[in-house]
Amino acid sequence: MPIRPENRSRYPDDWNAISARVREEAGQRCEWCSVENGATILRGSDNQDGASLPAYRYADASAHDHSFHAQTGEPIPGADWDTFDPNARGPVKVILTVAHLDHQPENCARDNLRALCQACHNAYDAPMRARGIAERKRAKRAISDLFPKPN
Repeated sequence: MPIRPENRSRYPDDWNAISARVREEAGQRCEWCSVENGATILRGSDNQDGASLPAYRYADASAHDHSFHAQTGEPIPGADWDTFDPNARGPVKVILTVAHLDHQPENCARDNLRALCQACHNAYDAPMRARGIAERKRAKRAISDLFPKPN
């Protein structure tokens, strides 16, 4: 994920090497959903027997002709293109990122780091990101109270 400029100094100087090592140790796959780094996939759901599972499929069907569960990375038995319902965004290129599980960039212990695709990383960071957005809005409102716009 992009590093906010105001947080860049919190990362160690060798962050790029640390991040590369974590991705290599993970086999260039998301440690949560197992999608391959650099692959082009379709995200959506697989619908079988009245159940809808979050899923992804590789856009190149010759490589993998089945759907994978989006939260576990396990193949979905019996899944094929007839049961897969892609979302409206179309094909997505997977970018493997490295997440800090405790959200502290200074803590680069391996057990605190996970190689995650952008979807898993965004889902994991969503609550923290929402709090940050709310805090920045609140701070902006507080400043505007101090310096009202002239009429």
